[in-house]
Amino acid sequence: MTREEVARRFSSLGDKLKQVQSNQERLVAENAELKKRITLLEEELRDTSDKSRELEKNYDRVRLAKTLVTTTADKAEMKFRVNELVREIDKCIALLNR
Repeated sequence: MTREEVARRFSSLGDKLKQVQSNQERLVAENAELKKRITLLEEELRDTSDKSRELEKNYDRVRLAKTLVTTTADKAEMKFRVNELVREIDKCIALLNR
């Protein structure tokens, strides 16, 4: 192998090394962007979950109010709903006592 061939191979190796470094820097930047995106999506998911829980609570309140305003024919449904709420409250109390 001549000096010129060795020099060409070293030059080629140097070019490939620069390309690898460039790719590595690009991937590090892309990784940082993806981590930011994950964080934003996690926050959005938490917000959406909180809103969903709040809407479910409001829906339950509306159902309870509707049940309380109904006629005497719906007393069985009202009694069932009240018992359901009492059981839910009992579960919450049991969890708080742990």
